[in-house]
Amino acid sequence: MNVVSVKVNGIVYNLKGDEQTEYLHKVANYADRKIRDIMNRNSVLDTSSASVLSAINIVDELFKSQFECRELRNSKKMYEEELAELKNQTEHLEQANSELLQRLEHSIEEDLLNKKETELEKLKGELTLMEETAQKYVEKNNQLKAENKEVKFHLQTSKYKVLDLQNKLMETQIEYAKEKKLNSIPAK
Repeated sequence: MNVVSVKVNGIVYNLKGDEQTEYLHKVANYADRKIRDIMNRNSVLDTSSASVLSAINIVDELFKSQFECRELRNSKKMYEEELAELKNQTEHLEQANSELLQRLEHSIEEDLLNKKETELEKLKGELTLMEETAQKYVEKNNQLKAENKEVKFHLQTSKYKVLDLQNKLMETQIEYAKEKKLNSIPAK
């Protein structure tokens, strides 16, 4: 477990986590920027209020990221279903083409050889077209794989954001407890 000292809104905190120290610093810096941004925009807010508003904004970002991830997953699923259907259609077309070629081979006679050769060339052209179409499907499949990789990246990013928010919430609760303790000490 890594332990790092970070400064958020002028207060030093010790963060513990399984993540790398750069990540923990990045999380703390993000929280610090959010709190300072809110305090700069509204100078009458105290640290506690600014922290709560920052947490709300960060949760909003998290929810939007989660929604985007769900949308991407739905798009991926839709593309995968479309690709499966296209592959199925391709298989049927190839099977139909194969059956047609077999029928042509059996029906060729001496007197119809030229006509059948012309038809065979046409079928080869269709087969070439089908192969090109199949190649396009393969390319689309590769594109979907790349999109899937990007979705996984966004999902991982969202997981880090969730961890970031959890850490920020913990820091906010600690800060709130400290503030509450400081405010509850009677003056002498």
